[in-house]
Amino acid sequence: MASEPGIPVARPAATLAALGLAMGSIAWSAGSLREWWQERQEAFAVEDAGFRPRRGAEPPEGPTPNPTNAWAAFAARRPVDGLTPAVLYGTTNIWTVHLRFDPEQWAAIEPRSIEPMERGRDFGGRFELRNPAARRSGLSGVRGIEFDWVHGVVEFEDRLFADAAVRYKGNGTYLRSQSSAKRPFKVDLNKFVKGESLASRTTLNFGNLVTDDSCLHDALGYEVYRAAGVPAPRTAFARLFLSPGTVSPGYLGLYVLVENLDAKFAEERFGTRAGAIFKPVTTELFSDLGDDWAAYQPIYDPKTRVTPDQTSRVIGLSRLLTHADDATFAGQVGDFLDLEAFARFLAVTVLLSSYDGFLTNGQNFYVWLDPDSGRFHFMPWDLDNAWGRFGMAGSAMDRAHASIDRPWVGRHRLLERVMGVPEFQMRYRAVLAELLDTVYVPEVLHRRVEALAAPLRPIVSEESHRRGARFERAVTSTALEEPDGEAGWGRDRAAHPLKWFIAERAASVRAQLAGTEPGVILGRWR
Repeated sequence: MASEPGIPVARPAATLAALGLAMGSIAWSAGSLREWWQERQEAFAVEDAGFRPRRGAEPPEGPTPNPTNAWAAFAARRPVDGLTPAVLYGTTNIWTVHLRFDPEQWAAIEPRSIEPMERGRDFGGRFELRNPAARRSGLSGVRGIEFDWVHGVVEFEDRLFADAAVRYKGNGTYLRSQSSAKRPFKVDLNKFVKGESLASRTTLNFGNLVTDDSCLHDALGYEVYRAAGVPAPRTAFARLFLSPGTVSPGYLGLYVLVENLDAKFAEERFGTRAGAIFKPVTTELFSDLGDDWAAYQPIYDPKTRVTPDQTSRVIGLSRLLTHADDATFAGQVGDFLDLEAFARFLAVTVLLSSYDGFLTNGQNFYVWLDPDSGRFHFMPWDLDNAWGRFGMAGSAMDRAHASIDRPWVGRHRLLERVMGVPEFQMRYRAVLAELLDTVYVPEVLHRRVEALAAPLRPIVSEESHRRGARFERAVTSTALEEPDGEAGWGRDRAAHPLKWFIAERAASVRAQLAGTEPGVILGRWR
């Protein structure tokens, strides 16, 4: 972990008790559950620990190194009294976190099966991502998977939360990790014991990085949004350990810790908790569904309590978008959308070719409603498939050259209408040009990749030999591994070269702004 003000460095020696726990865990790894230790990270399905292989999940990788550095960190956990949000989410900080469950709790965390939607149901080339039978929107719910909160113990460095709420999280990242122990987790410190928090935060999001060979897509992507003036979560990293049931601690590997977008986030970023936060999932954003908020509520999934005035703003923009003629829409859309903020959000999303979300399938973004202006602001979420990584929209080369004038896939009524306003399109293109000179600068971003990758390299290499090799290719390569820009699918896919994408995308956007390249209009399937 990088040295941060107010956070002591790691203790030079472990206590005898902590050292004994680490040694006991090493002994456990050499015993009857050795495979659980050796085949972690997309790798280990352990029936003794309660894991079951799932259909469609990736198979085990094989033996991995003994993670001695991870166990040294586990044995020398640091005091975190007085931790501030800025330090908690220091980008290069790597925390040690231990999740513990008794047998009943561990059995209860397994997802429940609910009625799935018809498999492969498709709307105009895009999958429906809301199952009315599921509490959560997303692919997991569509496939009939429901996550329940369970009681568990969370140890964050030396801080113990004896009765925290824990559940699995995610959609693609969960489905990809069903046959492994390295699943994504969400922790609510305040759900069962009111008043509990860590650095004034109550919710911790642990992403398992199974779709991101570089482990940097979230951290670097959110940095670019923030540098461009778009409110976005901060990140840190964590080594995650798990004690399932009566089993001794096992090491899961490296996770990304992502700041939760909630009322506390809004208070810090916008100076007020009075605004409303929504997390929509729909390919028909702001479509008129009538006057009854009940029709909108499951689609917009408010994360804060909403007032009638706030819900009326959603309905009002929906009416305008659906029914207004072009002149009326151009004259009034600025009353509902902060157009400068929207131009910046869209410009960064387009530069990152972030196609697992707003531009494609109508998910992975938040909307904040300013209580003073009544205007909506967009915020990014879930960037593991950003940087041109999402393989369901063109090839890697296509995504690096994706059109800046028509960056969406399929129909996108909101973008079609907003981009049809000449003043907005001029401002959006001006923001793209500005960011290419100030924020999205390949030489600067390449150096940042190197700086972020350096402390992660020894940690990733302890997960598996394959994982370490793919990490190296993802963070160092400046060329595609295959001439067609895409190699394999799932486990056999080529590692996505982050530096190559950064440079290729910057050159393409510059050329499109200059009118010397048309850009690629992406289709749903590559």
